[in-house]
Amino acid sequence: MSLRPYRELVSFARGGGWGADRPLDGHDRVAVIRGTDFAAVRAGRIDAVPHRWEKRSVLPQRLLRPGDVLLEISGGSAARGQSTGRSLFVDAELLSWFDHPVIPASFCRVLRFDSALVEPRYAYYGLLDMYLSGRVRAYEIQSTGISNFQFDGFLDAERLRVPPLPEQRRVVALLGALDDRIAGGDRVVNACEDLLRAEFDALGVTAPGGTVPVTELVEFNPRTPLPDRDGAAYVDMAALPTRVAAIRHWTRRPPRTGSRFRNGDTLLARITPCLENGKTGYVDFLADDETGAGSGEFVVLRARPGVPPHLPYFLARDERFRAHAIQRMAGSTGRQRVHAADLADFRITVPGPRELAAFGNRAGAAFAHAAALLAESRSLTELRDVLLPELMSGRQSLPAPAPACTSDGTDDAGSSVYA
Repeated sequence: MSLRPYRELVSFARGGGWGADRPLDGHDRVAVIRGTDFAAVRAGRIDAVPHRWEKRSVLPQRLLRPGDVLLEISGGSAARGQSTGRSLFVDAELLSWFDHPVIPASFCRVLRFDSALVEPRYAYYGLLDMYLSGRVRAYEIQSTGISNFQFDGFLDAERLRVPPLPEQRRVVALLGALDDRIAGGDRVVNACEDLLRAEFDALGVTAPGGTVPVTELVEFNPRTPLPDRDGAAYVDMAALPTRVAAIRHWTRRPPRTGSRFRNGDTLLARITPCLENGKTGYVDFLADDETGAGSGEFVVLRARPGVPPHLPYFLARDERFRAHAIQRMAGSTGRQRVHAADLADFRITVPGPRELAAFGNRAGAAFAHAAALLAESRSLTELRDVLLPELMSGRQSLPAPAPACTSDGTDDAGSSVYA
């Protein structure tokens, strides 16, 4: 076992590309994974990954293949508390989700490891440990508002404990099983939400030709009791998701001015660029009768009596409703906002009570299941984050499996799955 700099382990490193935004001669269509896509892609959501056209002549050296690791080297922001150095492990299943070849974006670098020395996924877990521990900040410099990762300095200074390959594989098997379970739960949640969006579309609420105001179904910024003075659940803009319902992170602090909400409410960002980026979330993490607090840049949507509480969330995700909201933004450049009164001008068609009830039953069951899966994912993530530094540092080790016994009682090491 030894500590080895990453430079000794990396057999290939190459920056990504961005290509052109339209078809050109000598270019091929590709999917381009950015650092901001890592979490979504890991969970199986690839709809936001941009498609571009890259030069055919440079494509072979940029194409991702199983065992590669993507490392984000630019784009973080110290002001937002976002470091560079995020990473993504690429396997065959991930690549199979795309209909086109996949390359890293220009703010990323693809790393390929010498498999005779290190298991690629073990090297990835070393990078994840570097990021979660905060060591990544030693390799950053701040420039014109964004952070840049000093790749050459990292290669020489960051060292990975490299035990024998069988031990590496045991570490990967354990941590990988946790990550695969987390990602599997996320994919189920994503699939359920996609199905419910299709069901919402089938209701025809936002179809052209709506005759009644949206306020027939939804209240905007409804009156809500004050939060607990000693500390309320608080959601900031950074915690609001862009493509799924679940709000995964919140804090507690004494309430200040801003939005107020309760379970079953939907939070919609009203300021540029957050509205255009899709920041919207569904509140389901509060205690009964608890009031949460949030950014003053949220509009709170609440279902009227008799309307399923999940319907305002799918309304807020609807393309026609969002286009209406974006068109009515006003204010100085870079600080434009939409007001709740302007959202209330949207016209809809009200489904029948039976259709609303059926949608509510399915959405309620799906969201309850999603909440259970996300709670499990949080627990598994906490467990992985506790185990990760212990295993990567060698403070905790995984014993080799005991040899299997043959029928005559003698040891037969050749029957071990690790042989």
